[in-house]
Formats: sequence, structure tokens, C-alpha cells
Amino acid sequence: MHALVWHGPRSMALEVVPEPTVAPGEVLVEVEAVGICGSEISGYLGENALRRPPLIMGHEFIGRVVDAPGAGSLLPGQRVVVNPLLSCGDCRMCHLGLENLCEHRALLGAQRPGAFAERVAVPERNCLPVPETLPPVLGVAVEPLACALRAVELGHVGLGDRVAVFGAGAIGLFAVALAARAGASMVAVVDVNESRLRTAQAWGATHLLNARTHPGEEILLLTASLGADVVIDAVGRSVTRREAIRAVRPGGRVVLVGLHEAESPIQANDVVRREIHVTGSFAYRVHTFEQALSLIQLGIVPTGGGWYDERTLAAGPVSFEELVAGAVSVSKVILRP
Repeated sequence: MHALVWHGPRSMALEVVPEPTVAPGEVLVEVEAVGICGSEISGYLGENALRRPPLIMGHEFIGRVVDAPGAGSLLPGQRVVVNPLLSCGDCRMCHLGLENLCEHRALLGAQRPGAFAERVAVPERNCLPVPETLPPVLGVAVEPLACALRAVELGHVGLGDRVAVFGAGAIGLFAVALAARAGASMVAVVDVNESRLRTAQAWGATHLLNARTHPGEEILLLTASLGADVVIDAVGRSVTRREAIRAVRPGGRVVLVGLHEAESPIQANDVVRREIHVTGSFAYRVHTFEQALSLIQLGIVPTGGGWYDERTLAAGPVSFEELVAGAVSVSKVILRP
């Protein structure tokens, strides 16, 4: 079969690779569509310790079961969305319902081969059946929506809150939509890409801020110098983390979900003196992923509006280079094997 194989920093090629081996309890899924995640861009650059070459990345995907040797509840022909975060179900964190923090977790496309391929082997229990009527783009959207949903939950976004979101990629865009849906009175979004900002406005953003200016100051101006109740950083760079802390009100909540830079200095004394609650948000729990699929089926994510671009799997290497160069205006690039 054909797959995109990453060989090291900025080295990726479409190659013929062996068919996946399907272990007990697994099914073979033919990939219909797969999104490129921001974490995979840092992985492509060699800046993500989770990903080691050679590797087939890809974890946001929808597909169809083509082989189910275990004869479980899924049969060949069933269309599925796959939760790519694999947890053991037995450790203390799993027993606490925090499968995303499993002591033995693994991610498809990181610790094992992912979906930048024609087919991928996955645990049957991680497959969620979806109807034939679900557009492929919405199947791809479930995973990043689940990430955004977890961040919004941890930020306790509610009615009347003033919210700021740094980054209008897929996770940031979905956080905007979820905050608006929760009844936030202000949803300010920060990005350098005007096209993404316009999309965010259509999805519920009330204020569009250019990241090249001083977004922290602008958010303070919008809130009479108090600051936002909740700030979500969906970028994960030192500058966005600093600006997020600067833009939040005393006693407010900062949720860090972006993973671009491993380490960032922060204004620790400011965090203490203003009693700012800073929390990390990693991926999603099992029920969060299921809830994201339910929200997708309720229509929270539009299929139009130009927020994504569909390309062939062979266009993967060029697509990664364009994403690195900032030459992509949409919030999500989707590859079709």
C-alpha cells in the first residue's frame, strides 16, 4: 500500500510499504480522509519528541473497516471515526476517567503507525460507527473538536464569560464555536491569518485581533483594563503563552492546549499576585471524544465556508512545506488517500 513516510526533519515521501499487521482485538481500516494536525507540523520539523523517524503520522481520520478478523461488533464495510489516543484501561488514571493521562498511553501516528496511509490497523474499541451520510471533513473534525471541547471544559467557559482564543487553526476555531455556543458575551480571536480570522468571525468570534500587534493590550482595552475571564492558547509558543497570561483578569483562567514549544518562561510572580489559574489541556477523555462526535452530528461544524482544503495523499510533502512556510490560509488541510 501507499503511505507518507516521515524520515526526519523536513523529509517526507510517498512510498510503498507493507500492509499493516492486524493484532487480536484490532480491525483494519481503509482511510477515507485524514487531517494534518499542528503537532504533526512540529513533528515534521523534528521538534516533537513523541515522533521518531521513520514514521507514518496521521491521527485525525475517518475510514471504513475492511478486515475484522476478531469478529467483534464491527464488520467489514462499517464506516468509522477512530479515537487515536490508545489507553490501557487498567492504570490509576484510567480508573479516574482520565484516559488521556493514561500511564501507558500511545497515539496513532506517533508511537505506532498512523493514518497518512491507505490502510491502518486500530483497536476495535477505539472505533465509533458513523453513518454513510457524514461528510468526510466532519469525520476528520471530530478529533480536533474533542481537543477544543476539553480545553473549553477545563476553562469552565459559561454564560456571559469574556473569552479570548489565541490561534485560529482547527482547535482554536472549534474553541471559538464552543465558547459562542456556551453563551460567552465576548469571543476575541487572535491570529496572523486574515482568512482564518474571517472564518472565526463566521463561527461566533466577536472581535478579530492581529497577532502581529499587541493582542494582550487589545484584549485589556476590550475589557476596560480588567482582562478576559478565560484565555485559551491553541498555539503553544512562548509569546502566545505570555500574552495569554497578560490578557486574563485577576482570578481568571488560562488554558494551554497548543504544543509548539516544549519550554516557555512565564511571568510567575504575576500569576501568583493575580491568582491566575493556569492549566494544561491534553487531548480528551473517551467520553469527550464521543461528545465531540455527537456535536458534529448536531451540526456545530459547517461543511462549507472555506475553512479546509482537500488534497491527495501524494500532495502531503508539499502540503507540510506550505504549512511550515505559512502559505496555507485555511484552518485545516485534509489528505485523501
